[in-house]
Amino acid sequence: MTSSFELWQKLPAGFLKKGYPAWGRFDRDVQRTVVELAKSQNFRCAFCSKDRGLIVEHDHDPEQGDGDRLTIYNIRGLTCQRCNWHLMIYETNETGGYIGWDHVDCFIDSHRYDDYIYFYECRLERFREQKLQKTCPNYWSRTGLLDKFDDWKECCWRRQKYPWRWGFEEIKAKRHGKIRTPGQFFKYLTALTEFILEQEKDPNWRPSDKFLKAMFKLKPFLDKLIAELERARGPRIAKPGSNRSASSIAVIDSTG
Repeated sequence: MTSSFELWQKLPAGFLKKGYPAWGRFDRDVQRTVVELAKSQNFRCAFCSKDRGLIVEHDHDPEQGDGDRLTIYNIRGLTCQRCNWHLMIYETNETGGYIGWDHVDCFIDSHRYDDYIYFYECRLERFREQKLQKTCPNYWSRTGLLDKFDDWKECCWRRQKYPWRWGFEEIKAKRHGKIRTPGQFFKYLTALTEFILEQEKDPNWRPSDKFLKAMFKLKPFLDKLIAELERARGPRIAKPGSNRSASSIAVIDSTG
């Protein structure tokens, strides 16, 4: 791992306004980011040709982390004192603020500012992807799927060419699929029983004909299932509210 002093030596003498003692207090990732920015800016200010006494310019209200101390998520670039001042004037004017210097003109235009922020946001996106790559177990499959959606959004949505094998209607039709395992059956049965018990609280509730037809088809199986369970478990003391399946059958009998 590269040491703090080795990273400092990669910068020209006097390149930063801060000296080595302040540099040593930076986080190691921050130091690497500053060196990377210095190289990408050709060891000059992001807005002018000055190459000495530069400031580590950062976002004071970043999306991630805080703006009080330097982090890899809020460092935007390296600027000289003058350009940093004009950057503050530009952003204050854009947000409708007032700095009290009506005679001062900002030399940073929207084109240069947008380019500056664009490179900053691209760097942030790279950091986010690196973090996801370390923490997300299905990172590559997730990325491949998202790339398909991006391609579809750009060029294929008008032609209804989806990034999956089916269209929307087929997906809607497959939303409620067949019950394939006993676990799925009991999960749906529990939800159905809870629904019936909840509806029983309403004295005016009456199940629909379609619902009753489905329940009458299910009732013989439930009767046999309950009998088998009671035979296997033997006699036991029933707990209040525990016999939900029996309650649902009672509802079916009463509505029949």
